[in-house]
Amino acid sequence: MIKNRIGSHIILRKAKLTDAESMLKHVWADKRVYENMLYTPTLTLPDAVERCKRSIRFQEEHYAYFIALKDTDEAIGLCAINEYEPHKFEECGICIGVAHQGKGYGKEVLSLLLDLTFNELNGVLFKYGYFIENEKSKNLSKSFGFEYLETKEIIRPWDKKEKTIEYCTLSVEKYKNKKVGR
Repeated sequence: MIKNRIGSHIILRKAKLTDAESMLKHVWADKRVYENMLYTPTLTLPDAVERCKRSIRFQEEHYAYFIALKDTDEAIGLCAINEYEPHKFEECGICIGVAHQGKGYGKEVLSLLLDLTFNELNGVLFKYGYFIENEKSKNLSKSFGFEYLETKEIIRPWDKKEKTIEYCTLSVEKYKNKKVGR
């Protein structure tokens, strides 16, 4: 499994047990963050330690990472991709703590994931989804030239809320020809 992805300001790296407190603070227990995600919130430090342990195990076999600041190594978010069909990948969540949003880190994360998909894993298509009310994610997809695919209604498992997800795609041809988002 491919390890770290290094950007200008962030690193996509595997989880460490010492990330529990930072992930609890920036991501897992912040309602402003988990309202835009499918994951179940984690609200206590002991639960965050257990979640870090599960993340460590999960990341051993998946293209899943914690997002850390390059200069401090502080974990501020998470991201993952999945190969849902041969050479077709989908984003399985890009999540950045509120204090670190608006600094270009989301764009950097998506750029690193697209580079991994198209330049190392021989992907031909990348699918990206976001809750329809998440304007930041929608604008991020547009900045990379993603094209609308479909809209789906789901029931979020942890709180049973009805959510609408918009999906869009980017082909390897468009990625390599336009060099969008970078």
